[in-house]
Amino acid sequence: MKHGAVLRVGAALAAVAAALAACSAMIPVNISGDLEQPIATFGVDPATPEKACLGGLAVHERSNAMMRPIWSIEARGRDCRGVRQVVYGQAPEGFETTVEAAPLKPGVRYAVVGYGLTGGPLSRVPWRGGDEVMFEGGRWRLVAPQQRGPHMDAEGEAAH
Repeated sequence: MKHGAVLRVGAALAAVAAALAACSAMIPVNISGDLEQPIATFGVDPATPEKACLGGLAVHERSNAMMRPIWSIEARGRDCRGVRQVVYGQAPEGFETTVEAAPLKPGVRYAVVGYGLTGGPLSRVPWRGGDEVMFEGGRWRLVAPQQRGPHMDAEGEAAH
């Protein structure tokens, strides 16, 4: 292969990588379990959670006007860590707690937001996911879009 062809292939690969880096993906974050220790899982089907490369996860009480987290974790270092689930109040291995967990209350709306990377080593794309949930009638349920607070968009992400 001639030097010019190598440069064109390298430039094409760089352009593809830049285009993919500009994109972002959505990975649903599902909440289940009891009020004391709900479980966040990742993926479209809550019955078959996917392994997500998680960089961090935060829970916000929607009645808090400042939207400060009531619990948050971050992966140690700059890399995300592969996890299938996260239990509220328990930082998985490789994560550190950045805000200690506050007790959760029934009938209160919570915003759960996670982020990380998806894809392979050459095409890693940032992802975000989350939703607003409430514990009612002994289970977690999604808050309807028309009932969500002004600081959340239609996908349940904190506005930025």
